[in-house]
Amino acid sequence: MATPYRAPYPKLRAGQMVGRDGNRFIADDDLLAAAHAALALERPLLLTGEPGCGKTDFAFAAASGLMPPGDAAAETPKPLEQYVRSDTRARDLLYHYDAVRRFGDSQAGGERGRQRAEWPQNHIALEPLGEGLMSPEQRVVLIDEIDKAPRDLPNDLLRELDQGWFEIPEIPPVQSPSQGHIEPGHAHLVRRMERPLHVPKPLVVITSNVERQLPDAFLRRCVFFYIPFPSPARLRQIVAAHIPEADEAMRNDAVTLFSALRDNFRLTKAPATAELLDWVKVLTTVYEPAALKPRLAEAARHTGAWASLPAMGCLLKLRDDFDRVVQ
Repeated sequence: MATPYRAPYPKLRAGQMVGRDGNRFIADDDLLAAAHAALALERPLLLTGEPGCGKTDFAFAAASGLMPPGDAAAETPKPLEQYVRSDTRARDLLYHYDAVRRFGDSQAGGERGRQRAEWPQNHIALEPLGEGLMSPEQRVVLIDEIDKAPRDLPNDLLRELDQGWFEIPEIPPVQSPSQGHIEPGHAHLVRRMERPLHVPKPLVVITSNVERQLPDAFLRRCVFFYIPFPSPARLRQIVAAHIPEADEAMRNDAVTLFSALRDNFRLTKAPATAELLDWVKVLTTVYEPAALKPRLAEAARHTGAWASLPAMGCLLKLRDDFDRVVQ
């Protein structure tokens, strides 16, 4: 049984949480508890788990869960998204400075371009983490697959994540008057970017597929949660929430077959929850129910006859796994 919260928690309202596809997100109580710990400590929430288990989706669910209740007219909030690549630097998560465009303005932009180039602010834009830190309201920031980043990136973010401010060294400490001017939308940019007073830090959701170990100093500053693979009962809830148009008996048979596939075969690449949803979506939209439902029911009773099941390519992504199951 979940431990009761103390006011003002819970801040994440489970009943209004939706994933990135707009369908209801069914969050585990322990996952919500970890998220509330991150909110209370104003520290990042580090999520790990199998690919496709809902790590990224939870950031979208958290953004909608933070929305004030009763505001039906408001657009469902989305997280500020940052997808990490092998060449991503810490600065890339905070802001982007377009030096090439500034040079072009100064050299070939005419008088107006030269005036724009006088001020570096005109060529700087905040990136998701920087925007979240400076937002006048609490936001959710998604930093996806941080284990793909260069080794030094997590440690390079420690000060920003701890203190909630950052510097833009391209902006001089003192700027003398000039003929140019700062364009609308850039006037708030200064060398030292300070978080607005009395605004909580953003909920920073960081995902990792554990392709490599993250630094201890970084881990020490995070609230960690491993998203376990859902039970068959939870899988049925998830499928019903995402694909309500699917027949209940067909959904249950699909979950039974999916679970047997994961449990009975030593697959190199076991299918995840996202792939189950893809499979049920295809079964529901592509195939004639009258012909499909008896085939699924028969296969579920005997947890076999895999070759007779359609769209197995939604679940099996490697030739060796396909041969092991279907042949």
